[in-house]
Amino acid sequence: MTPTEFALFKYQHADRADLSPARLRFIYVSLAVAVVVGLVTFGVGAALLLVPGLAYLMAGKHLKLGPRYLMCGKSIVYYANVKRVVKSSTKGSLHVQSANGQSFVLERDKFPTGARKADKIAKNKAAKFEKVSNKIIEKVRKANGDADVSGA
Repeated sequence: MTPTEFALFKYQHADRADLSPARLRFIYVSLAVAVVVGLVTFGVGAALLLVPGLAYLMAGKHLKLGPRYLMCGKSIVYYANVKRVVKSSTKGSLHVQSANGQSFVLERDKFPTGARKADKIAKNKAAKFEKVSNKIIEKVRKANGDADVSGA
C-alpha cells in the first residue's frame, strides 16, 4: 500500500503548526542530549535547550490537499461529503460546507509571500489563492458531482 501524497501549500491558519514525525524525533533527541549535557555542565545544557525549542517554533503551517480530502490545522474536509462550495474572488475567500454542517473557509490573505512591494504581495497572494481554490473545486467536483459549486 502506497502512502497518500499531499500537495503542500504554506497557509497561516489559526491552529498550531504541523509537526512531522521526523521533526518530533529531532525535538525528542535534541531535548535528551540537552538534558544529558546539562547534567555534566549546566550552562551548555541550558544553551542546548534552545535547539528543541527553536525546532518546535520553526514548524511550518500548511494546507494539505490529498486525493480524497484536505487538511488544514485541525480541519479535515472529505471531498465526497461536501454539499456546497462558494468562491468569491473579490472577497478572496472560498467557503466549503460539508453535509454535516461543518464549514471551512480558505482566505486569500493567509497565504504568505516573499515579496516586499505591496502590489507584488497582492498579486502573489491572489495567484496562490486562485491556484489552490481551483484545485479544491476540481477535487470536489471529481469526488462529489452533486455538490453545489458557485462562483467558480
